[in-house]
Amino acid sequence: MINKTLPRALLVSEVSFTQGCRGASRTLLNLFENYPKKHLLILSSEKSDPTIEQDFLYFRRRYIPNRIEQLLSPFWGSINLQLHHFLDVPNKVKIDKFSPDIIIVCPMTAEGLLVGRKLTLFYKIPFLIYFMDDWVATDKTKWLSGSVKKLSKELLEEASGLLMISEQLEETLLKRYQLTSKPSMVVHNSVDISGKKKLITPQSKNGSYKIVYAGSIWPMHYDALAAVAEAVFHLRKDGENIELILHTSEDFWNLNKDRWESWEVVNGSLIPYDKLDSFLRRANLLLVVSSFLPEHEFMTRSSVQTKITDYMAAGRPILSCGPDYSACNQFIKKWDCGIVCETNLLFEIKNLLKIRLELQESDHSYAIKAFNILADNFNKQTISHKLYKFIENISLDHKKSNLSVEI
Repeated sequence: MINKTLPRALLVSEVSFTQGCRGASRTLLNLFENYPKKHLLILSSEKSDPTIEQDFLYFRRRYIPNRIEQLLSPFWGSINLQLHHFLDVPNKVKIDKFSPDIIIVCPMTAEGLLVGRKLTLFYKIPFLIYFMDDWVATDKTKWLSGSVKKLSKELLEEASGLLMISEQLEETLLKRYQLTSKPSMVVHNSVDISGKKKLITPQSKNGSYKIVYAGSIWPMHYDALAAVAEAVFHLRKDGENIELILHTSEDFWNLNKDRWESWEVVNGSLIPYDKLDSFLRRANLLLVVSSFLPEHEFMTRSSVQTKITDYMAAGRPILSCGPDYSACNQFIKKWDCGIVCETNLLFEIKNLLKIRLELQESDHSYAIKAFNILADNFNKQTISHKLYKFIENISLDHKKSNLSVEI
């Protein structure tokens, strides 16, 4: 049961809430879908689906027209951010009318960070900062009055509490900015499993052994995914009835189309989120990948990908391929809910996959365990209750603190 007296929360981010959204947008939508509608106002830079019954306000990502941007490049970005600093709080009148009790800042870019900071300085109310990955590690963006590094430290230092996608990310950020710990909560993507509490049956052995990857293919994914694709291709050449299917957008597919086709990877196309589960259940093995490359270590080490809990709901074994410091691998090992591959060497991946072919029946135990762990810990109702209680406690602590000062 959701508490309808929860504090009025202003959520600030650059996400787009649509029925088919993915990644960070999907995580936030899942997390706040059950929050009392009249107690939640979302300030975003992206338009959202009108079918989602929620109040949205918008802030502009860019103030400079494209034709001027081309003339000013590479300085236009700094000027744009400085305008964010100088101009008034976006949609101030409507935010005042909403009268938030708490602000939740979930920045994905410098603009989101700056707008969030502006709001936390203007409204003297408690706020939470939610980082889903460590994008600030390599962002050197500066403007006249500040920088990403400066604002990140200020928000982390002054926040009433922290929300983090992983324990590793919280530890990294506190250490980097030399901050002391404060109330915090690790918040993963939550999944609605209503109607799915049924016996998870193993995939049929008829036909090929299907390895399925669903989602975006950013640089933080590509090299590990390519290593698995090449290993599967060599197994096929050796006579194994195995295939890799990518459910991703045409843009991501086309970026490396020649390689995918040379390795006989199947283009499964991007599947609408509401139909994704049925496609995942066609797999024998669900694949998560994290880059082995040093230049992507900051992302690999910090981000537990949204797809993991979606995979857990599908009732199929999960394989997480990435270095030993990968947050995804650490998650799988912590909960012992799948298989990890901590090498990008072709022959070692081939050997691991050959073992998976032989152990299909026993690997099904991972699928059962993962689903049960999801049901107990990461289902939407459980996560919502814990997150909303955390938000409520932060707000109440602030009110008690103010009351004691007044007395």
